[in-house]
Amino acid sequence: MDAYQLGSYRLLGNYASGDRSFERIDLRDCDLSERELADIKLCWADLTNANLSNTLLNHADLTGAMMWRANLSNANLLWANLHRAVMVRCTARDANFSGACFHRSDLRLANLQGANLSGADLRGAKLCYSDLRGVNFTGADLTGADLTGAKLRGACLESVCWRATLLESGQLEGDQSDESSLSSQSLTAV
Repeated sequence: MDAYQLGSYRLLGNYASGDRSFERIDLRDCDLSERELADIKLCWADLTNANLSNTLLNHADLTGAMMWRANLSNANLLWANLHRAVMVRCTARDANFSGACFHRSDLRLANLQGANLSGADLRGAKLCYSDLRGVNFTGADLTGADLTGAKLRGACLESVCWRATLLESGQLEGDQSDESSLSSQSLTAV
């Protein structure tokens, strides 16, 4: 058994015993798919290349977690804290991030197709060149977020806060959006 498998076995064993705090744990390349890990605290953990698909992580604290290339497809992260998480090139297709906090998180080049980000706090988040097709952003706060080059076709953009959001000119053309919620004062074109 390698060191990475040992980390995940230790986490699962201690979690089953009631421990919820695993700050700075090294879980690179581990498989935690299809687990129930609600309320877990993984602040500053290294989850690079981790498989968290179909995992229940509701109310999880992933502040500052390194999640480079992690697989979060179909995962549930309702009300999770992902403040300053690094999720570059992660895959989170059809994941549920409803009410989650992504304040100042890095989601560049991420695949979030069909994800639910309704009510999410994405203030200052970097979503450059991410695949956001079919994402539900209803009621999300995108204040100061950078969506340069992001694919938004079919995204639900109702009641989104766009204050100082960075978008390329024409990026929303042809997309399903609530045109009444968009104004030149709330968007910054690049």
